[in-house]
Amino acid sequence: MSVFEYFSDISLHFSRSLGTPIITEDGNKLGTLTDFFVDYEEIYPVVLAIQYTKNKQLFYIKWDDVKTFSYKKIIIKSESDIGRSRTYPKAKKTKVMASLLANQFHGSTVEYPALGKVILDRQIVDTSGKKVVRVNDIQFIKTGKNLRVTHAAIGIRSMMRRLGFEPIIDGVFKVVKPKAIYLSRESLINWKYVLAIPDKSVQSNVKVSLNTEQIEELHPADIADILEELDTHARDALFSDLHPKLAAETLAEVEEDVQSSMIKDKDPEEMAKIIENMDTDDAADILDDMDEEKAGQIISNIQDEEIQEEIGELLEHEEDSAGGLMSTEVFEVSKNLTRKDVLELIREKHEELETIYDLYVIDDDFKLLGTLELRDLLIQADDIRLEEIMETKHIQKISPDSHWKDVAEIMDKYNLINIPVVDGENELLGIISVDDVLHRLLDE
Repeated sequence: MSVFEYFSDISLHFSRSLGTPIITEDGNKLGTLTDFFVDYEEIYPVVLAIQYTKNKQLFYIKWDDVKTFSYKKIIIKSESDIGRSRTYPKAKKTKVMASLLANQFHGSTVEYPALGKVILDRQIVDTSGKKVVRVNDIQFIKTGKNLRVTHAAIGIRSMMRRLGFEPIIDGVFKVVKPKAIYLSRESLINWKYVLAIPDKSVQSNVKVSLNTEQIEELHPADIADILEELDTHARDALFSDLHPKLAAETLAEVEEDVQSSMIKDKDPEEMAKIIENMDTDDAADILDDMDEEKAGQIISNIQDEEIQEEIGELLEHEEDSAGGLMSTEVFEVSKNLTRKDVLELIREKHEELETIYDLYVIDDDFKLLGTLELRDLLIQADDIRLEEIMETKHIQKISPDSHWKDVAEIMDKYNLINIPVVDGENELLGIISVDDVLHRLLDE
């Protein structure tokens, strides 16, 4: 007899299984199905046991002891061993390819929580769609005598099923609009892209982390979007696991209100490591919004004295001024350099610079002599010197005291990607890039 003798569909849903009576072969009712235990070590986890409740107590029965499974009743062997626990022993065998969820259970964890406890009715990170979504249901498929988890369901249809309204809603659609997409399509996330979000309600002996390669492969802006959708507990868990460089790039993309909540309780030494990896203008913006004493502690913990000095200079300017917006990471070059020299410099310093679209030619006193677009340099001969081809007549520049709106107007008028900031003696202080003013324009 097949385990699924009375179940014709290839797939089944978690929500429709809940509350199914569990009965022994001799007719003794043990309780009702509450959850599933699965082997998280697999890409598509196989069901290891079913959890049930009786008199408000939690028990489990191994899947191997299930005789028949359907939505109406689950029959188990009369001599089945019954376990009593909220968790199930972690799989000891090592898989060649482990699931994302398997990588999230770490440390001293020796027990796995029930599937629904971690996933159902909770938010997860969809690493494929790069977003946070709420799981309404979980889809399984039959594979021989086993059940495997294949998808997390997130759409309206799964929500109706989870609430128990699916038969009613389906009946209405079949009468009113029988060809409706609602009846034939469901929003699903392939299980291999599912990341659980750490939750305080999961058993204390089960530690769930978001430190995975999939998260770190996302663009910082996508990670920022995910962080903004999480609660404080999950947000802290994700952000704390990012390495300093990625944490810095991500923090620069997060909305200001969320940004401040993420860093308010951070240790100054830990924050200094992140700040050191940020563009100096972004770092100054963050520190400027902080309590003066804490900002000072963070700056004092920065190991790179040059970065420390640059940030200090930026903090002297008003936040809405050109000086407050500018980055001090400028591609400064001497007029005597050749095309070949500049290309070698780019190879050496490209990671340190905010932009290499424009070259800024300076003298020994850092006075701005001219500018040159990289694309114009590339078409020249190797031995040509910058002073021969640099622009000297129509250099658009701005003072550090100028308001950001004045900066935006000039950049718009002359179609500039970057604009240099100079003091009264024409000394080059920094540059402002279009992205530095764009978010302010969008807010306006």
